[in-house]
Amino acid sequence: MTHMPMPVAAQPPARTPRPSLASASPDPRRLLDEQLARLRGGEDPGAVVDALADGLRWLRNTAAPAAWQRSVQALRAHPLLPLLHENPLARRSFHKPRGYAGDAPMLDMLYLGEAALTNEKVTPLGAALFRRDTAAPSAVAARERIGIMARAIDAAAEERQAPHILALGCGHLREAGLSRALRSGRIGRFVALDQDAASLALVQMEHAGVETLQRSPKATFDGTLPRGGFDLIYATMLFDDLTDRLAHTVTTACFALLRPGGRLLLANTDREAVDAGYLEACLDWVRFQRDGAGMLRLAHGLPPAELALCRLLPDCHPENQVLELCRRGANGSIGA
Repeated sequence: MTHMPMPVAAQPPARTPRPSLASASPDPRRLLDEQLARLRGGEDPGAVVDALADGLRWLRNTAAPAAWQRSVQALRAHPLLPLLHENPLARRSFHKPRGYAGDAPMLDMLYLGEAALTNEKVTPLGAALFRRDTAAPSAVAARERIGIMARAIDAAAEERQAPHILALGCGHLREAGLSRALRSGRIGRFVALDQDAASLALVQMEHAGVETLQRSPKATFDGTLPRGGFDLIYATMLFDDLTDRLAHTVTTACFALLRPGGRLLLANTDREAVDAGYLEACLDWVRFQRDGAGMLRLAHGLPPAELALCRLLPDCHPENQVLELCRRGANGSIGA
């Protein structure tokens, strides 16, 4: 690899200052009533949801946890929610047809936009709300992640002949469609791991050369996968679903699965994500968010003699934190 080594204790890069939060009433009912009246009055749905998201962000960031949960419950009982759920993205996330939010068909809506709605019945209001959500910072950040992982796959194929790659929580593996190396058959072994059998069935149908493994992240540390067996391991969305303890365990286990000179890329939603309150309250999509320092803490305990690089990728979308870890090469270098 061509990366320059950095100390494990490197500080996270400065983030772009965020705009101040708009004022919001501590009583969520006033916020909800106002946005309901605006929607019923024919105002632009995107602007209405922007105001709602801003108010919910204020409530989530300033209220005690119990008070925030009361605000969430107030929204769940409010007539505004059924209108918001005309948005197919919000509806799928909230009702969880596969048992969890953030499933692969839902993420496809973020990645692919209206192309993912071929089997959905969408009202004009729902379409407007969908366009707002797929243009929101969280959706832009999600699309950036699959681009980052696609470039990492291509880089692995440039650095090594027929590299072995592991994708954690792969979903529909949409980054594969962006990878020139995978399309041209320059990857040796590609393992796509996910707990969702339906997601893996689509991966098998679309990518014949990819090996699928229906397992939880525990497969990284229970002996299922070979130690020292991969040149690149990455997680596009998985770490949003992992507690700090499990995220640390998986990080340590994945580092052990790397070959000398191998690379580990872990993406996570930043703690200051603008729509976090809206996604939690209206979509029931609760994520474990981490700032740069929190991501760097995932590397604590890795053997310093084997760690050639530990850094946060620079110039990412403000709502993304991407941790890069590289195992020292066989000759003590960063690369292979």
